[in-house]
Amino acid sequence: MDRAEAKHIIEALLFATDGPLSVPKLRSIIGHIDGKLLRQLVAELQQEYERDEHSFALVEVGGGFQIYTKPEYAKWVQELFRGKRSAKLTAAALESLAIVAYKQPIIKADIEVIRGVNVEGVMATLLERNLVQVVGRDPRPGRPLLYGTTPEFLRYFGLTSLSDLPRIEELEEYLKSKEAERERLDAEIDQELKQYQAQHYGSQEEVPLFEGGPSEGTEEVPGEPAAGAGPLPDDGEPLPDQAPEEPGTAS
Repeated sequence: MDRAEAKHIIEALLFATDGPLSVPKLRSIIGHIDGKLLRQLVAELQQEYERDEHSFALVEVGGGFQIYTKPEYAKWVQELFRGKRSAKLTAAALESLAIVAYKQPIIKADIEVIRGVNVEGVMATLLERNLVQVVGRDPRPGRPLLYGTTPEFLRYFGLTSLSDLPRIEELEEYLKSKEAERERLDAEIDQELKQYQAQHYGSQEEVPLFEGGPSEGTEEVPGEPAAGAGPLPDDGEPLPDQAPEEPGTAS
């Protein structure tokens, strides 16, 4: 396998993956290739994408490499996935995630001791979002589950490794700022898309199904039947039309 072919294979894998690819993972897929050469080829791809002014860039994140859309094109990608955005993390989830990040591996009971509240629901959310995972069992009685962060945690917050985390005193504020930034960008993208749609397709207003209400010159009186509706029985339903009885015909 020559250098050019190896680079093309790396590029194909990076386009196909939905998560960061580490150097060991790339080597295991490609086969016989030197780790130093592989990193050189990845660096060349990064430089080529930047030089040719593509709408995407090759980024090192979450312990590997992944192709990301550049921020200036994010609004179009957001529109493609409109309705599929994940909900932002709550303050409780961020606090629990901060504890796991710095105290891992840690059991749920220890998280509850630190926070002073039950974290059953919060941990279920973090597990569902793939931000934490079970990493083993504690030797204490009952062998409770141990939790740690995932590669998705690094990718979600744009970190290369856990060593990039700020000091423990700053972590909670850091995670909250990252979530606030994501929320702000979503709001800006929504606003820009609305402006673009209004400029190119015009504004669309909802029209009531029925307009005008009662006919002109008439006014409905609350509690009284509409004209021509006939008398109402006790249950409010109109009675069928009845011809007036002639004298002497009543049974």
